[in-house]
Amino acid sequence: MDLKSIKKKNLYEEIVYQIIQFTQNENLKPGDKLPPENKLMDLFDVSKTSVREALNILATRGIIEKRPGVGSILKEVTGSVFVENIANRLIMGEQALREILEFRRVIEVEAAGLAAERATKEQINKLREAHLNLIKANENGGIGIEEDYLFHYIIIISSGNSIFSSIFDTISTRFFEAIKITKNQSVMLSQQYITDTHKEHQKILEAIEAKDAYAARSEMLEHLQKNEQKLWSNELKFS
Repeated sequence: MDLKSIKKKNLYEEIVYQIIQFTQNENLKPGDKLPPENKLMDLFDVSKTSVREALNILATRGIIEKRPGVGSILKEVTGSVFVENIANRLIMGEQALREILEFRRVIEVEAAGLAAERATKEQINKLREAHLNLIKANENGGIGIEEDYLFHYIIIISSGNSIFSSIFDTISTRFFEAIKITKNQSVMLSQQYITDTHKEHQKILEAIEAKDAYAARSEMLEHLQKNEQKLWSNELKFS
């Protein structure tokens, strides 16, 4: 198993994440015991204090149970607890932004296709309204962060997949922050970018209205990829 030494930044959270990866890689089940602290120290090349703090975090989040004289026992982990753990790890920096943008591609492309197949008339009307509100916000000189977020959120809901919705709700703050960072970059404030966004959203909307799942997925993927290409071609600012 390829376990990397932990960097000092966000140390405890990184150890937490690595321990969760370890339990998955080793196929540990609820009731199984984690390796002792000394073993975890060696695996992750960190101090005993850091390991203990990470285990305390896992216990607080309901991932493990610490039993005196026995050790740390893996508990039954629900999907929402696991997703929340991922969300807690994503303190927004460049690497975290890359991860959330990659995750958006996985979720939103498929959600767009499902929305084309399943969206109700009311949901399509709300999506159209969100699209028009973004255009209006931009025409009034605004960036349209909330309006852009709402457009994508409605597509997630319109997919009719409750797991997609639950994941999105759990890490919605990170999704919103990713959109905010993206739209606040200088390249994204140009009139050309704004016009392109309107056209791309329009194509996504039209594909969903036409119940064309293939086109909806294709248009969403192209939209997200274009945003990423523009974003990484410039020096990022996270404030």
